[in-house]
Amino acid sequence: MKRHLMLFMALMAAPVAFADTDTAEDTPATEAVSATPTVAEMLAEVEYLTKVKPKKKVSVYYILRSHSKCGFCRQITPDLIAAYKAMKGKGAEIILLSGDADVAEAEKWAKEAGMTYPIVTNATMSHVTVPGGGSGGYPNISVVTADGTVLDGASGASKCKELVADWKSFVKDAKKAEKTKKAAAKKAAKAKKKAAAEELAEEE
Repeated sequence: MKRHLMLFMALMAAPVAFADTDTAEDTPATEAVSATPTVAEMLAEVEYLTKVKPKKKVSVYYILRSHSKCGFCRQITPDLIAAYKAMKGKGAEIILLSGDADVAEAEKWAKEAGMTYPIVTNATMSHVTVPGGGSGGYPNISVVTADGTVLDGASGASKCKELVADWKSFVKDAKKAEKTKKAAAKKAAKAKKKAAAEELAEEE
């Protein structure tokens, strides 16, 4: 979609404020932050509930904040699991940041629901600075590239479900933008090399 590409090309450095919906069972989430870390930096010191780790070479990451006591989080979990299976090996990844302080409770929910995506423990959340921040409560999602560029984001079950369902469009636009970015960098490097050669020739 054009809106995705426009967001990507803008290389947003500022955090995104997400509209809050489905608030009946929302729980406050971490406030937006000004830093824009890469996904690798974000996950450098975290621990996981499961053995599954995030894929490193993907175009788009869905950073999801979720909680076992959140009815809306439970509502969209089957859709997330289905989407994760569909996007596997195709350029997108889901990472769940657990809002459960009780590890046993978080593990129980993950097992009962059949979650197959990476889940970061709540205990290590203090080490995590999420690209785009986030606000509004659970569930809350940020759609980012590997370098931390924010493509989109939302709070609330329906909005989160909608963004995840649109993963193919995000991947397509991100790949296209990355290709354009590399071509521009290559062109700039070539021009710089040419200018240096001309300057050297003039000095001789």
